Amino acid sequence: MSSNTDPQQTRQRGGSVDGLLTDQTHRRGTLGPLPQKRLANIQEQDMIERAFKHISRIISPEDDDEKMWYNLRSVWIIVDHVLQEDPNLEEHLAERDEFFDNVKRKGEQDFFKSLRDMKKDNSWERLFDDDVFIKPLSKRSMILSAERAWISTFRGNAHLVLLETIADLLDRNRNPYARLTNIINSSGTGKSRTVDQLGKKIITVPMCLRSESTEGFPPSDSSLRHWLVFGDSSYQCNDQRRLNHFVYALLIVTRTTLETIVTEGKDVPPLPDLNDRNVRDMSEIEREKHASCVKDRQAWLASTFRNLMTTGQSSKFSNTYRKKFYDDVIKLANQREESREGGNVEGAGEMLCRFVDPCHLLDSVKGPRRPLVVFALDEAHVLTDNRADDSWDLFSELRRILRQIYDLPIFWLFISTAGRFNQFYPWPMIGSDPSNRARVRNSNPRPLVPISEISFDDLAYPALENTVALGRVVQIDWMSHLGRPLFGSHWDAMEPQRETVLLDIARWKLLNGPTHLAKNNRPGSLACLCVRFALEFDVDGTALDVACAQVERHMRICVAATYEFETFITVAGSEPLLAEAAYELMKESKTNAVCHLADHPDLHCVERGRRGELVATTLIMHAYDEARRPASDNQRWVSVSAFMKALLPPTEYDTLLKCRPTFWRTREDKPFDETFQDYGMWFNHVIKIEDTKMISADNLWKFVTRGAMVLLSNYQDGLDIVLPLCDTKQNLSRDSMTAILIQVKNAERFKKDIQESLFDAMSPFDLGVFPEEGTPTTVTPKPVIRLVLALASPEAGVAFREEPERESDSDTFTAFDIWLAGLSEATFGKIGDDLVSYQYLLDRSLRPHDAFELTDDSLMSDATKKLRGDCRRRMASLALSDN
Repeated sequence: MSSNTDPQQTRQRGGSVDGLLTDQTHRRGTLGPLPQKRLANIQEQDMIERAFKHISRIISPEDDDEKMWYNLRSVWIIVDHVLQEDPNLEEHLAERDEFFDNVKRKGEQDFFKSLRDMKKDNSWERLFDDDVFIKPLSKRSMILSAERAWISTFRGNAHLVLLETIADLLDRNRNPYARLTNIINSSGTGKSRTVDQLGKKIITVPMCLRSESTEGFPPSDSSLRHWLVFGDSSYQCNDQRRLNHFVYALLIVTRTTLETIVTEGKDVPPLPDLNDRNVRDMSEIEREKHASCVKDRQAWLASTFRNLMTTGQSSKFSNTYRKKFYDDVIKLANQREESREGGNVEGAGEMLCRFVDPCHLLDSVKGPRRPLVVFALDEAHVLTDNRADDSWDLFSELRRILRQIYDLPIFWLFISTAGRFNQFYPWPMIGSDPSNRARVRNSNPRPLVPISEISFDDLAYPALENTVALGRVVQIDWMSHLGRPLFGSHWDAMEPQRETVLLDIARWKLLNGPTHLAKNNRPGSLACLCVRFALEFDVDGTALDVACAQVERHMRICVAATYEFETFITVAGSEPLLAEAAYELMKESKTNAVCHLADHPDLHCVERGRRGELVATTLIMHAYDEARRPASDNQRWVSVSAFMKALLPPTEYDTLLKCRPTFWRTREDKPFDETFQDYGMWFNHVIKIEDTKMISADNLWKFVTRGAMVLLSNYQDGLDIVLPLCDTKQNLSRDSMTAILIQVKNAERFKKDIQESLFDAMSPFDLGVFPEEGTPTTVTPKPVIRLVLALASPEAGVAFREEPERESDSDTFTAFDIWLAGLSEATFGKIGDDLVSYQYLLDRSLRPHDAFELTDDSLMSDATKKLRGDCRRRMASLALSDN
């Protein structure tokens, strides 16, 4: 095996065992399907017998589970190195963390028993038949489907949005430091694919600086990464010189490559026979006509160059053409370095632009300018990893060099996740030096605003009204096509298509590596809570760090950001597949969401909702999860009766089934069980809406297609939560929808006694759920359920609103009104052992901050916390009852 790979790029392997094994470099090969029964060939090798002897010395039948677990690392090292000898298996070998994950999924006790039996029988060859040493099927499948998805039809207009954005950022009226910015967002949002699609219209030079040891697509440009990151970067002056040579060489090689493409190409769109003088005297109509010819040639060059740079690439390797391209760049840069020649970056950039647009027909004096060439660096955060102090790094030096081509229509994109984006400061120490920050903010030039817009829902299946049934929208393939393109594209490219594999990919991405939720995985549990409950973060410094980490490693979406985090807005996008993965992870953890949330060290960063709506949504989600447990995995939706059974205590549920409505329309005076016998519901996450028009029947069916309950924004009178209900005998449409309307109260003055005015405020007509008579939209009002959750009530219990005195024989709508008071098993049947967590979370919801709890110092003793907390409470005079 080759050993000339940089240590940072080798596989994550352990050290030697008794001198048998040495750290070896990961052999590269084309990834193919997992071979079947290839291990017979391996067992003929001499190393097998030696491996058996070493494993036999490590494992003893008398070892307890703790010692067996301790020795597993050594077993993995031995087996892993043995299996590497087969090139057909080596690509599929599990990394160390994957191996331990596999053992846990298989069952620790079962695997330990197998080891003990093999020791007793001296039958170690059976060890090689165990799939715990092989990458999870989900990861292997993801690698293969990523390659197929890359060449699939691109859907959506994200690349056109990117083109228009770049053109706007090239506007001469802007005065940035350099024509560059970041594309930032979480994994799987299509950043690289969007840039690749842009390369069909605009000449785009892609550079991937990902480590070879990190799986992903597109593949790493390893030689370029080595030269940039691991070159002589001991001194700032060395970097300035090297990077100047690099940019110069890149511009020169790009131009000469395009010249060769034109020389060797067929059917090259011709350039108009013009010179600068002709253009100056040209009318606008003539200019536009000739500019169209230049655009056609540019698009032809872009598409041809893109094909040459990407055809035949795999997840492990760039193609030969692309390797040679960067070898030529590095060679020219080294030649300039050895000869001590300077590089005229501005001149090289001007020659490149002149080749694409000789007479500046695509240029514009004012307004947006069409880019001629775009240089895109994927995984660009590695350019900041060499920062020894706050004064300089590779990115800052590169930015200074790109300042030289400020006036040219050449644009640079640095693609990264938002967690690393905060390292791309335009000036040293801007984040920590307030005076420096103010100077930069008030001075010119300023950095350009990052680009966060991504492809979202572009792969979604058509969901036209009255065309899909409830049973369809709960299927994994439907869910996978909603949200970021990662999962839908993988599903389409997966052969064969397996729901369990796709869910494993979602679990893996959500937890940033593992496929099960460990008890101490706090960022992972927060990620699960975020995607299910649409958690929002506060805006203080700690919350900013938490939000960045969630975007970088746990699939949170960045909506908007500025270079200095003056603005940094993130959301948990509505992605039902991720929410389903989170549901499975938390179910397997055997700990309810409220316990993860109430006990989470980052709870102080989360907006808890002063009305108690976060407690309410966790109660509701818990009831729904309990209701769906008996159902099959493919059904997922539950009946309204099953949900209410899981929500209420048994006796209260029995009462509800026989209850008649508080109000009813003609011929709708029927018991609850008869009224809702054909109604179902489906949600596995929360969507928080900003516009109350979204809760109308015209829109309610759309939430069912995404599997979402509806949380209204703060300070909406009369309504807090809406649970869409649909007639399961009909397709999803405005005519098949109704709802459970919920109002949440978090004050002790709302006790067990019903306050009828709260129900009256939830009129489905006044709220817009159903249109008033005479409106253009005609929807027959369906029966609704109205709940008031008086969570802070000192008295617990369920009360059903009695029928008021009737003025006529028919009401305008049918409603069942239920009052739920207090956090107790007498109110919520499944609250059980989680009561303390619910009460704690409800108490925290009343406090806008956690300063009184001193949560920012984990080492502080409880006694000191109490003393300092009491002192802080006294500083907030009369704000708390215990002052």
